[in-house]
Amino acid sequence: MIIFIAFSLIYCGFLLWARYHWCRIDTSVEADDGGLLTFSVIIPVRNEVANIASILADLQAQEYPADLYEVLVIDDDSDDRTLEIAAEVLQKSSMKYHLVRLKDYGMKGKKQAISKALELAKNEIILATDGDCRVGSMWIRVYAHKYTKDIQMITGPVRMVEHDFFTHLQSLEFAGLIGLGAASLQSGNPGMCNGANLSYRKSAFHEVSGYEGNQEIASGDDEFLLQKIFRAYPNGVLFLKDKRAIVSTPAKDTLGELINQRKRWSSKWKFHKSYYVKLMAIAVFFNYLVFAYMLVEGLTNEASFVIFTSFFLLRALVLSLYIRSVAIFLGVRNVIWASFVMEIIYPFLVLFLGIASIFGHYSWKGRYYS
Repeated sequence: MIIFIAFSLIYCGFLLWARYHWCRIDTSVEADDGGLLTFSVIIPVRNEVANIASILADLQAQEYPADLYEVLVIDDDSDDRTLEIAAEVLQKSSMKYHLVRLKDYGMKGKKQAISKALELAKNEIILATDGDCRVGSMWIRVYAHKYTKDIQMITGPVRMVEHDFFTHLQSLEFAGLIGLGAASLQSGNPGMCNGANLSYRKSAFHEVSGYEGNQEIASGDDEFLLQKIFRAYPNGVLFLKDKRAIVSTPAKDTLGELINQRKRWSSKWKFHKSYYVKLMAIAVFFNYLVFAYMLVEGLTNEASFVIFTSFFLLRALVLSLYIRSVAIFLGVRNVIWASFVMEIIYPFLVLFLGIASIFGHYSWKGRYYS
């Protein structure tokens, strides 16, 4: 019981710390040369036949001069018509583009796709997203306005698109993760970002040797690069807290898809060199382990039930206070009641994923990893 109380207080303190740093993130526009910078937008894809036309249409509709950016679509051996549809859309557009079939170079995997894209990119500043995402018409322009000569990398906000109760919970949880990544970076302890909305200088990528050291890890093309560049440029990495920069990505429609996705995400924590990330992962796991134990204990012991219920309410209220600050920015609604539901469900999901990430297998885009 004492351990549960201690973990609960630490948990609440951590969420308040994250909210504090999230609210500290600068939202001002720093540069005034947003019409002068050139970008290479890279989209590594595999089996995105249903989505590729939409993201390319979004890029065509950018409120940014078409001659100042190019689009590179790198197909990672899709077994559908992704590349053909991309070619049809791009040939009708006014954008400069480059279509790449990764297997022509004897390469495969997202990291190799990105590395090849950087070899072919003509511009210094890279903007990366995924084939199943959507971007607003000001996406490139707000990045251009945020870059100054000292900035080497900018991480961006991502929102999960919801359409029912199940996807709403995913959207809310994902908002919490996006906020935590931004807050951690603001505090000087970068932990996570999302490759669906990420920008960096090509020179910084090469200076830190790109994905060298984690090339064989299927996931982590975003987080490992973030930490490498931050170590080289601790004052040159920031989070773009601008609603016009939000990228939308679909939530998972089934529990099986969700678990598989989260197994892939959680499988990389043990490869992190950051002690902050490792300590946080371990603390989160044991926090929820004690939570689950006290929940079971509370069902059989009246005193334990009173203690558990009291701190459960405290945890849920603080969680809703933290997530609400991020959710408002991302446009996610119905935060308070969903936070109570999450506080019940999430501990068991985290415990399962913590074990599965060590011993389990997962698939991604038709490929299987262990």
